[in-house]
Amino acid sequence: MRVLRASKQALSAMVENKARTFLMMLGVIIGVATLTVIASSVIGARSDVMSKVQKFGLDQIMIMAGSGRKPGVPQPVPTTLRIEDAQAMVSEISNVKDAVPQINRRDFPVKFGNKSTYGVLVAADANWSDVWNTPPERGRFFSREDNARLARVAVIGRTIVKDLFESDDPVGKQILLGNNPFEVMGVLEPRGTAASGVDMDSRILIPLLTGQKRVFNQDYLFMIKIVLHDASKMSQTVEDVRALLRERHNLQPAVEDDFTIVTPTQVMNLASKVSSTFSLFLILVSAISLVVGAVVIANIMFIAVNERRSEVGIRRAVGARKRDILIQFLFEAVSVAVIGGIAGVLLGLVGLKAVAGFMKVPAVIMWQPLVLALTCAVMVGLLAGIQPARRAANLNPIDALK
Repeated sequence: MRVLRASKQALSAMVENKARTFLMMLGVIIGVATLTVIASSVIGARSDVMSKVQKFGLDQIMIMAGSGRKPGVPQPVPTTLRIEDAQAMVSEISNVKDAVPQINRRDFPVKFGNKSTYGVLVAADANWSDVWNTPPERGRFFSREDNARLARVAVIGRTIVKDLFESDDPVGKQILLGNNPFEVMGVLEPRGTAASGVDMDSRILIPLLTGQKRVFNQDYLFMIKIVLHDASKMSQTVEDVRALLRERHNLQPAVEDDFTIVTPTQVMNLASKVSSTFSLFLILVSAISLVVGAVVIANIMFIAVNERRSEVGIRRAVGARKRDILIQFLFEAVSVAVIGGIAGVLLGLVGLKAVAGFMKVPAVIMWQPLVLALTCAVMVGLLAGIQPARRAANLNPIDALK
């Protein structure tokens, strides 16, 4: 009963001093809202990256042309990666199940009628759809025969369809890739954004030989993607691929690789490292906000104790114990922090939706960040309120009534 009575008195005091209560809550609200947005955003971003890595293929390896490049330093375009390298990987490395050679070119101009846009032009073998697990949702993918006869055919992504055709069916229509006319024979299933930030639905796929002979006028590749029979042997396969390519490219032991091998594990580790560093920095910012909130609560509670000396003296004179006074003031501090924490969580969820819409990242609402934020709020209330509550409880009733 005493605890319940003290709780009611604490709530009554909070209601009577709305401005003071709000000022005490403000620091907690800001800190908890920031913490909610940060924790949820980081979890959402990490989950999004991991799902994209899984789309990339946990049993697949990417071999990119070029190695040891430095930003801002002009270097020659690597020309050593060839179709024959992809064929050699399949025939000479037992764990390689399939390989798709391709040439990529970003920001390639695409036109249809009086409409134009830019996309990622990809020239690849007919097995690209299977290796990348991206079948056409309409029409069909080009075949080996299309590749052999240098056919001017293309399969496009949803973004290209939206930019050029809106709601019309593009299958059978003719588009211009640069100045080259191509017939659209299919539309790819939507894939969203890659871990690198590239819109996967802005791709235009054409046969590899068509791209080499009719569009790019080059016989070298941008990359090769390989699929493994056994993903558990990825490390050994990476070494086998490296040894094979160094031998085929006649690289001496002291010469660095002229290619870069990327595995799903490397992508996941990099994403985890970046998100962890970013999380630590932003959580420190949130912690500072919560510490500021705790200091504000403590200072205002000390002021409240001095202002309410006579109230404390009267309560002690009519029989209230030190513990009752301690509970009342401590409950006030914790209640302010908890209510501020709840308001901060709600504000954080609104902010999370805004951040997700603006930054184009998934808004993942999970219980862990919410529990963490509310737990921090309770701890702030306890730590900030304990000393003012003890001062109030230790007031001499006679001195307090003077």
